[in-house]
Amino acid sequence: MKKLAWFPEALFNSYAQVFFSNNKWFGIILLLLTFVDFYVGIFGLISVTTALFTGYFIGLYENNIRQGYYGFNSLLVGVGLSIYFQPSPLLLVLVIISGMLTVFLSLAFEGILGKYGLPFLSLPFILVFWILRLATREFESLGLSERGVYVLNELYLLGGRNLVTMYEWWNQIPFHTSLKTYFLSIGAIFFQQNVFSGFFAALGLLIYSRIGFTLSLLGFYIAYLFYILLGVPFSEVSYSYIGFNYILTAIALGGYFIIPNRSTYLSLLFIIPITAVIGISLQQVFNLFYLPVHSFPFNVTVLLFLYGLKFRVDNRIGLSTIFWQQQSPEKNLYNFLTFQERFGKGSPLPIYLPFFGEWTVTQGHNGTFTHKDDWRHAWDFEIQDEQGKTYQDEGDFLTDYYCFDKNVLAPADGEVETLVNDIEDNSIGKRNLDKNWGNTIVIKHSEFLFSKLSHLKKGSILPKIGDKVFKGEIIAKAGNSGNSAYPHLHFQLQATPFIGSKTIDYPLSDFWMKYEEKETLEAVGNPPMLAKVSTLTPNPQLKKAFSFVIGNQIQWETNKGEKVIWEVKRDYLLNTYLECKATDSRAFYKLDEGTLHLIHFVGNRKSLLYQFYLAAYKISFGYSNKLQLRDSFPVNMVFNPNRIFFQDIIAPFYRFLKGEYLLSYPDKARGLGQQNIVLNGKAIKSAFGKEIEHSEFLFQIGANGLQNFQFKNKNLQTQAKCTGS
Repeated sequence: MKKLAWFPEALFNSYAQVFFSNNKWFGIILLLLTFVDFYVGIFGLISVTTALFTGYFIGLYENNIRQGYYGFNSLLVGVGLSIYFQPSPLLLVLVIISGMLTVFLSLAFEGILGKYGLPFLSLPFILVFWILRLATREFESLGLSERGVYVLNELYLLGGRNLVTMYEWWNQIPFHTSLKTYFLSIGAIFFQQNVFSGFFAALGLLIYSRIGFTLSLLGFYIAYLFYILLGVPFSEVSYSYIGFNYILTAIALGGYFIIPNRSTYLSLLFIIPITAVIGISLQQVFNLFYLPVHSFPFNVTVLLFLYGLKFRVDNRIGLSTIFWQQQSPEKNLYNFLTFQERFGKGSPLPIYLPFFGEWTVTQGHNGTFTHKDDWRHAWDFEIQDEQGKTYQDEGDFLTDYYCFDKNVLAPADGEVETLVNDIEDNSIGKRNLDKNWGNTIVIKHSEFLFSKLSHLKKGSILPKIGDKVFKGEIIAKAGNSGNSAYPHLHFQLQATPFIGSKTIDYPLSDFWMKYEEKETLEAVGNPPMLAKVSTLTPNPQLKKAFSFVIGNQIQWETNKGEKVIWEVKRDYLLNTYLECKATDSRAFYKLDEGTLHLIHFVGNRKSLLYQFYLAAYKISFGYSNKLQLRDSFPVNMVFNPNRIFFQDIIAPFYRFLKGEYLLSYPDKARGLGQQNIVLNGKAIKSAFGKEIEHSEFLFQIGANGLQNFQFKNKNLQTQAKCTGS
């Protein structure tokens, strides 16, 4: 039975995935609604079951099967065929064959479209359904279905007189024509042409996603008004069979594949009419072959739009595509906003300081001397002593300057794009205006992201053009070449690979900063002039405690006598996480040389692992005296989902809830040796800027790593001892 434990989740998700969801309760609602027509429900169930077991037996990635990615297209084919044809052994055979065929077509489309980072949507369903509709014209033993005429009889057999009465009551409610058509359009996604099914499908959509529900209404009514504007003949039945295209398009492009915000909502004013024109024109073509257009307009619009966005060089209209799909518009939004705040708005690729030790910003953005206009987003770094001097003795020679001949590091992984390495270093006070940038190296980190380090020492650049370099690798020495009177390091980020390129405003990641007598550890930011900055040297005890090794186990014993085991794993997509099998929980993390970031949690929020996720949300392995770390949680990760209903609705426009993280380090950072280190902090929930609740936590770290973990809030108090890792 354990081998089939994946099946219920995969089954319910296959139904929910029709609306881009993995909410099992939404899937259950939709599954039950297909049984308004008993045979539709049965054949739909057979088709999706066939698809799921086909994927399982040919060895597809189990998580994709669980998510319903290979089931929802087969479901639609099975439901569609059972609507058109009478139940029979031949129909059963066709449904099973179609279920298998749809899986292989899904894999084919996944391979073809996946190369361009595009989803296959419901293209497998459309193609298989058209194939079978054309083929069945030769199958004389298949009879067309007349069950729609006897819906009440079928409902009576399914649920008795009470179900019939409820069905008739819903269909007799005097909804406005447009609202009734909206419900019919929602139901038509599952070939259910009645208000009863549409209403409860819409209710399930509201439970699954408040943003998705509002987008479905917006998409429908934009198209509805556009039809009126065009003067296109309108009827409830004919419109509902194409109206669901506008609902699905609005959800897909308004909040599922693109982060929901003001821009996505406004863009639908143009996208939905385009979908309508495509749908109306395609229907004229397919009428010649007596084929339904179904969801083809939705597929065409979404794929064209997503593909078009890949050619942008500037996100000036504020449409940000998803880089980690959370299967919910709300979760996508909250996680995206938090990711921007934690790791920078320019790109998910972090850029670090290009040197060891503590340096001072002697000229920052919009500098006093040279950082102006198109080249204003840059830094000059030098090393100062305790008196603020940048040199020893009289400062007459290059070697008197503390930063001269110091190692310069690669600020991130990349490839050397261009370099200059043969310009003489200037004597103190002299400048080489003919070779303004002096010895320079430009490194490509990604498309439209390059770093440039200038005024380097002659002959000190180690890599060659085309060489790969890695974060923290020594690549050159600081010098005094070019337009530089005194030794310093010029550092900038740019969108093009040339030495004279304009700068871009791109933040640095994970650096310690002392500025105006305050010490902070910045997740992302632009250090200002006169700020002292450094990449903190990791404390060996902290690094050992929180540097998880793939394949290891972490064992705990709680104050309640419970023994808890976590495994350190990496998934199919190379995401690293801690897993607690006993509570079916996982905490995903990102680990680099100096910092642990917990980035996502799924599972039981009463588990020790969830408490650890809140407490170890951000751990710096290096620290200064009395350092305090601050960070932000995604709203959905700290608030009860039932308490953020209204926030979800208005989240694309305004957020009034916030989750904050605070971690405090010891008073003294140096001279600790192998003494115990105590970290303590809070996870704070606030509304409209006022705290409404908080949790407190504490870590004790010894020479051998984690020793104890404590967590408490108004509902619980946990103490756990680490017994092995």
